[in-house]
Amino acid sequence: HSATLTAGTPGVLHGTRTYLLQDKDGQIEETHSISAGLDYPGVGPEHAWLKDTGRATYVCVTDSQALEGMQALCKTEGIIPALEPSHAIYYGMQLAKSMKPDQHVLVNCCGRGDKDMITVAKALGHSIDVTQEGQEIGRGTHGAHK
Repeated sequence: HSATLTAGTPGVLHGTRTYLLQDKDGQIEETHSISAGLDYPGVGPEHAWLKDTGRATYVCVTDSQALEGMQALCKTEGIIPALEPSHAIYYGMQLAKSMKPDQHVLVNCCGRGDKDMITVAKALGHSIDVTQEGQEIGRGTHGAHK
């Protein structure tokens, strides 16, 4: 989401001064992201420095927008991106709409999207039976065991 960099305020967490999702008393706020890798109330100090120096710009992308980016790459290129870069894919698609035909967008697709399929299916309202060696181990929720 980039919520820590677009809506966060400076504070200290785990001994590091950086941008945090916190209340007015400095207490850490609950976080949420469809992507487990982005569900954290702080951000690394390198990103805080890049923001403060103007060397990088951060934007907010919602869960539904990230899902839209993921689906677009799956449909157009046959690539299943992880949920983390799906946020960047969505923003790259939006950015491309305002660019000239001879300009390009480069998005790094790290990770594997197959690990996120149960989470994605659930978010899109689908139920999936997951089996391993003939035994059902989950139904529609990531990590659930029967």
